[in-house]
Amino acid sequence: YRGSAIGTIIGTIAGAAIGNAVSAPKQETYGYRIERTEPYKPQHETYPAPSVFDNLRIRNIRFIDDSRDHVISSGEKSKVIFEIMNEGEQTIYNVVPMVTETTGMKRIYISPPVMVEQIAPHNGVKYTATISAGERIKTRNVTIRVAVADGNGQQYDWQEFSLPTER
Repeated sequence: YRGSAIGTIIGTIAGAAIGNAVSAPKQETYGYRIERTEPYKPQHETYPAPSVFDNLRIRNIRFIDDSRDHVISSGEKSKVIFEIMNEGEQTIYNVVPMVTETTGMKRIYISPPVMVEQIAPHNGVKYTATISAGERIKTRNVTIRVAVADGNGQQYDWQEFSLPTER
């Protein structure tokens, strides 16, 4: 009985809403058109405003693999270690160190970035990312990009280096 009553109530409400929409008088809609009456004057080139992130520098990049041969071998784990220095006069907040592989090599896995809460003026942090190679990587070269970005992913300083890979 309760299910039937609930169904009747819901049906009544839905029917009333549909009937009201159908019988309501139509409102006229007015269209408008915008036309340019004078020629467009080109804007001068604009440059992004300087950011405190421009004061971040990457230095002392080191690559260490398990076999210490500077080759990323199949199944091997390695690390990229680098420092991010704040050369400015203000504390910089929400710094994201990034390590990415830019050549599109499959089966190279890099640990996700971890946000650094703040870096005081004339100070720095040491960051370590882990790189793992799958069992079936191809033998060729891979390019690793080390970068520093803000919380929105905008990169400010970066460096790249290449390493051989081996199956």
